[in-house]
Amino acid sequence: MPSNSSRKTDRKGKGKASASISTSANRVLAGRVGPQEIAPSFSSATIQDQQYAEIVEMFNKVNNNINGVKDDIAAVNSNMAAFKNRMGVVVDMSGKTHTAFADFATAYANNQTCMASLEPSLMPSYVPQTSLSDAEVSVIISEIFVEKLWDWKFESDNPALVAENESKKKWNLNEKINHRDNVAVINYLKSYISAQTRLAGTHPRVISDKIKNRYKHSHRTFHESPEQKAKKNSKGRANSRTLQMSIRRKLTYMDNWVAIDAAMGYKTGNPVEKAYLKLFQKDAMSDGESDIEIVDNLPRRCLHVTCPTWRSEEFNRLLTMVDDIDRTYHVLNAGVGTKPRMNRYPATLLPCSVPATLSQSLPRWAINDE
Repeated sequence: MPSNSSRKTDRKGKGKASASISTSANRVLAGRVGPQEIAPSFSSATIQDQQYAEIVEMFNKVNNNINGVKDDIAAVNSNMAAFKNRMGVVVDMSGKTHTAFADFATAYANNQTCMASLEPSLMPSYVPQTSLSDAEVSVIISEIFVEKLWDWKFESDNPALVAENESKKKWNLNEKINHRDNVAVINYLKSYISAQTRLAGTHPRVISDKIKNRYKHSHRTFHESPEQKAKKNSKGRANSRTLQMSIRRKLTYMDNWVAIDAAMGYKTGNPVEKAYLKLFQKDAMSDGESDIEIVDNLPRRCLHVTCPTWRSEEFNRLLTMVDDIDRTYHVLNAGVGTKPRMNRYPATLLPCSVPATLSQSLPRWAINDE
């Protein structure tokens, strides 16, 4: 059994060896010691071969890691050199950069900020959740335009109404849409419309398009000449009359189709019931000018109709029959003071071809081939 002095000596030897190992390992990790410096101290400290092998292995791993880091640093330096050459930027040893690089970095940062602000509206996954139809959205936004926008055509003897109209947002109709006055109105309308809960989920692009279309319409009508206004109003009235005529003739035919089909006779390709219903389309109607005729020595308004040359005689006979039934019914059921329907007389022919909207839907007998 060893003596106390030998055990103390052994502990002191082990303590010195541990301290030496720790110091050497730290120096290795710091990259300040080579393998040739480690071997003598280990042998003098009577380190076991296995421990020595472990330390050498640890050193090799550290050395490999250091070499890897050096390779990474070399790659970074290479990339930086290539970047500086491409950008024309000289970087000095203190890390300061040329003004051009600073300008580039600022512009890049600003661009990234701008893109970040636009990202929500550009995300392909964005789907509006509005339950309103396009027509309903248009009606609501039109109401907002009437409420918030100045009407340059507004006239009134009421000073309060005039003042209310003048207090509304005004387009600068003498300038383009990108003028600062008009941009301010656009931004106000976007903000106000987007805040409406009843329009929640409406895509911002839809709102923007409707605002721009409103400006374009106001700008166009504001700069129309008297001749252009008169022509547009006349065309609008004619379009309204032909639409109402199409609706009225269709209703009359639906109420009397059995008698009308019998009077017109069967034609090849006609359906068994309501054979002529599809002929009463708006584009197949014709407009005319009102005039005065003398009936029983009394003046009476009538309508001289301009008939298109593409419409066949048989088609014109069908329209005349429906008009006669409608006028008779109206006379028999008119109340006191009700104006009678005007008589319609074919007056002139309008040379024209069949509209493209009708060429595929009308039967051949309804189109004049001459």
